[in-house]
Amino acid sequence: MRRGLLVLLVFIGVAVSGQDVRAAEFGTRYSYQQLQDLTEKGPKGEALALGYVSLTHSFILPYKMTGYYALMVKGSGKDLNGRPLNVYHELSQEKIEQMQRAGALPNPLPPYRRTIFEYMFGYVLWWCIPAALLVIGMFSMLGIGSGKRGQA
Repeated sequence: MRRGLLVLLVFIGVAVSGQDVRAAEFGTRYSYQQLQDLTEKGPKGEALALGYVSLTHSFILPYKMTGYYALMVKGSGKDLNGRPLNVYHELSQEKIEQMQRAGALPNPLPPYRRTIFEYMFGYVLWWCIPAALLVIGMFSMLGIGSGKRGQA
């Protein structure tokens, strides 16, 4: 009876959660943040912006977040996955220093921002394992699911 209720609660929780919830992710998810408009133009005369690309690495659940600065076309459209259509390339540390000396990039670079929720969900695998072990330990201490069914 209790297991049935637990399964029912899990399914209800999944059903009422938003569409952004991703169950069992594998691979890398990209998110883009435009930091500052630049005065420099792209090779085709496009307006450029300095951006930050955040990568969330997942194996069933997210376990690591990384990122890098990139040049982006200002005001470009997005594809079906939400990625900007025109991201030029990752800016290496050498390229950043070279562009700062030329005056194309600000010195120091503007900081990128991540919310506490992005950090919590970016490393969910690492706090989910101890939480699951804690719940299992509490159930075993309370005798829930101990296999002593039907005994009075």
